[in-house]
Amino acid sequence: MAKDGFDIVTDVMNLINIPSILALLEGGQVDPSVKTTSSSVKGIVVSSLGITNGAEQVGNGNINCYAPPIISTIDDKSVLLPDQSALSTLAKAISPLVDGYRGSNFECWITTMPTIMQDTEGGYFANLQFEYRASQYNLKNI
Repeated sequence: MAKDGFDIVTDVMNLINIPSILALLEGGQVDPSVKTTSSSVKGIVVSSLGITNGAEQVGNGNINCYAPPIISTIDDKSVLLPDQSALSTLAKAISPLVDGYRGSNFECWITTMPTIMQDTEGGYFANLQFEYRASQYNLKNI
């Protein structure tokens, strides 16, 4: 059966939505596509960038690890800085769960090591990009 972007998100979320990762989120959660909690809560978002529709399906996606920013005062002005320790801990805990995963229905691996980025609210997240492959046995829709 053909996989789609929703399947990619579900499959990868199932790899990381486990007690050891949830414990690192301290009450946060793993979400599909969009972070549903406030910027003051840690969280993980898994999203898909699409998948091909051939006998071997190839897709890509992102895993974004969020941590509340650190507030620092510089010249009497408050600035938001990334919590590099928290972001690094999340990324390092997730990477081995996804990188090189080979299951009966799909395989995936990390293609880009964590990069710290800033979101539109001024918070920070570590972005990990992954590649996803699945074999399609129902070739009626190709």
